[in-house]
Amino acid sequence: MELQTPFRNIALFTLLAATLAGCQTNKPNEASLKNRAEITLGEPISRVSNVRSDNSTTYFTASAASGEYSCESPSGPMFAFASMGIIDPGAFCSEKGKGSPSMLPFKR
Repeated sequence: MELQTPFRNIALFTLLAATLAGCQTNKPNEASLKNRAEITLGEPISRVSNVRSDNSTTYFTASAASGEYSCESPSGPMFAFASMGIIDPGAFCSEKGKGSPSMLPFKR
């Protein structure tokens, strides 16, 4: 019986490692990015452009009636957790050319 326990642990670890390795390629689609930017900015987004991604962050430009915004959103493993409903990562946006993105308050 004791021989089954190490085998089970190795099998579970291998399964977990394979699952996490697959999550690293997940990235949000443009509709998801548009929705996240709309929630962050509090206004409709007409277009999402210049989408680029590294292993953990997706960078994009969101166009709204008030101007263009440089935005960042989690991707990779963070996006995989979000797609399972565990967390809901938002976008971090700033006016284009105004420095590093940060969470902007709703404009009402």
